[in-house]
Amino acid sequence: MKIITEEMKYRKRMCEYAKKHGVTQAARRYQTNRQFVYRQLEKYDGTIRSLVLRSRRPRNHPNRHKEEELELLNHIRIQYGIDGYAEMYVQALKRGYTRSYGSMCKQIRKLGTKVSKRRLKTSYVKYESEEGKYPGDKVQIDIKYVPKECIMFENYGKRYYQITAIDEYSRKRILKIVEEKSPYYTATFVKELELKLGFKINTVQTDNGPEFVNIATDYEKPTSFELMLKQLGLKHKRTRPYSPWQNGKVERSHKLDNDKFYNRQEFTSEADMNKKLSRYNTRYNNIARKVLGFKSPNQMILEYAT
Repeated sequence: MKIITEEMKYRKRMCEYAKKHGVTQAARRYQTNRQFVYRQLEKYDGTIRSLVLRSRRPRNHPNRHKEEELELLNHIRIQYGIDGYAEMYVQALKRGYTRSYGSMCKQIRKLGTKVSKRRLKTSYVKYESEEGKYPGDKVQIDIKYVPKECIMFENYGKRYYQITAIDEYSRKRILKIVEEKSPYYTATFVKELELKLGFKINTVQTDNGPEFVNIATDYEKPTSFELMLKQLGLKHKRTRPYSPWQNGKVERSHKLDNDKFYNRQEFTSEADMNKKLSRYNTRYNNIARKVLGFKSPNQMILEYAT
């Protein structure tokens, strides 16, 4: 340490005075107690460096993480870091971890795990959402492009789209790749949706895209998607125009798909693309979420049924 502080100079003068006039007189002159003077005299060897201020932070703590726990968290961070803190916590508990969720997050941050954080967007329009109260109460549906960068086979200019349905209560999702963004494919998708989800659906919520509703030409004429909903006896709720946050759960899940799936995959054929998407969808429905109380979507459905 190269810096000499005023506190160090003060203690040196006090020690020199105590050697000449005694500890009691030094304590009175420098307005302190004799124990403090004795402690400084024990450290003082004639140089000001011996009186340097030392950290009072304890070297050990009875509740600090042990080496075995840190090794476990490091293993969890490498294997499940991309799935978020909640899944890492659940996996750690399965392996004998007994600390709290906040304690684990603190140690994971020290280890340097980069987990994507959610950025909340502020809505300038007052909107009160109605959350699903049971599995199938409300299901959000949307469609997105499959990025061209991950398609490694000759598709002759053909575009692929992913239709996504997510149950608001359990967050269970059903994904499907289609070749066209049209009401025909969305109607076919919703026709088999109840069977794939495993429970009845009450309300379907979508935006005002042409693959769902007809707003370009004849507004009153229903699309094949709307006719299919009517045939199945399902209610249809539409979001306000230019209000994607009202369909926020499915929109957010699309961002996760890009980060966790499409940015990490390459497809060599349509069959390969559908196979990998199906595997990803199955894994997604078995990953714990903090918003679900550290449970997976499938666990939420099973607990509600029982």
